[in-house]
Amino acid sequence: MTIANRLVFFLCILFTCYCAQKYKQTSVPAKGPSSVARTAYASLLNYLAYCVSGWLFALLVTQVGIPGTESVMELVYAGGIAVLVSGATLFAPMQQTFLTVDLKKMMVSVVFLLSTATFSRIDANGTADFMYHVVIYGGMYFVFSIAYIGALDRMSMAPISKFLKGVPIGLITLFLMYLSFSFFNGVFFGALF
Repeated sequence: MTIANRLVFFLCILFTCYCAQKYKQTSVPAKGPSSVARTAYASLLNYLAYCVSGWLFALLVTQVGIPGTESVMELVYAGGIAVLVSGATLFAPMQQTFLTVDLKKMMVSVVFLLSTATFSRIDANGTADFMYHVVIYGGMYFVFSIAYIGALDRMSMAPISKFLKGVPIGLITLFLMYLSFSFFNGVFFGALF
């Protein structure tokens, strides 16, 4: 992934977690699901939609081909497929309990952004290799989202200076998490960054 793709990846994780964190628990015992449970459910649906979109994109590109300007049409295909598949996830079970209106909007946006940022940039030697990359990138999004919302949940209880609260500490935490998980790139793709 290029730096721009990684920034889109980070934006998707931030967007997912901050949409879920908006609905914090206000009572003990909780009247609804926690922000961690909301994030886990929404990011799992996003992961599934991203993988299905990748599979459909690979089939479409290999079976039909790409008419016109290839670099533009790949983005159009990736975005169109992602919007259709992520729209279908809005009919998932338990959506009344875990998903709010903000999370539903987030799901369509995040799958669209992840798909357009990564599908056309994957250098693959066939459909199986392409799907391997898609599954790994989607899995990284899922794991990072759950780990990041857990860190945000713990940080909400910690005494943090005013100038670091909110987005600054969130970005610092996300980049540190990325560095700590960067060994996945070495294990799966042969490069650390």
